[in-house]
Amino acid sequence: MVKTVGMRAPERQHEGSWQDYLDPGEKLLWQGAPAGGIRFSGMGLVQSAFGVFFLGFSVFWVAMALNIGADGPLSLFFPLFGLPFVLIGLWLVIGHWFFDAYKRRRSRYALTNKRAIIARRVFGRRLESYPILADSEISLVEGRFDTVNFHQKTVIRNNGTSRVNIGFRYIRDGRKVYNLLLDIKTRR
Repeated sequence: MVKTVGMRAPERQHEGSWQDYLDPGEKLLWQGAPAGGIRFSGMGLVQSAFGVFFLGFSVFWVAMALNIGADGPLSLFFPLFGLPFVLIGLWLVIGHWFFDAYKRRRSRYALTNKRAIIARRVFGRRLESYPILADSEISLVEGRFDTVNFHQKTVIRNNGTSRVNIGFRYIRDGRKVYNLLLDIKTRR
C-alpha cells in the first residue's frame, strides 16, 4: 500500500527535516537526492526518436499550410492548426529531458527501518511512502549513478496494462541502499 501525504516535504538534507514524518519507533537509515542534470535513458531516447518524426511532420504541415496561398482567414488558420503539434513535437524531442531534470532537482529520498519515502516539490508538495515488506521486489540498476527499485505500480494504457518501477533514481550510493533494503525486507 502506498501512502501519499499532501504535507510539506522536507527541503533540507539533514535528519531533523525528516523527523516530523516518521512514526514512533521509526529510524532514518539513509537519505539522499537524485543526481542533477540531464540524464539520458533508453525509453527517453525512444520517445525523442518518435518526437523527431512527429516534429518533422508538424513543421512540414505548417510550412505547407503557409504556402497554400489562400487569402483571408483560412491562410492563418491552417498554419495555426499545426502550431500545437509543433509544440508537442518539441516536448517529445527535448522538453521531457529538461522536465525530468527539473523533477529530480526538486526531489529528496529517505529510507527508514520500515519504508521508503520520496518527497517532491513539483506542482505542489507531495510525500509518497512505500512500505518495505517481505514480498517487496527490490532491484539495483548500476551505472554512473544507480537506481534502486522497491515498488511497482500497474499503469492502465490504451493497449493494456504495464508495470512501472518506483524507486530512488540516479543516486550515488545505490549498492549501500540496495543492501539496506534487503536487510529491511528479510527482517519482515
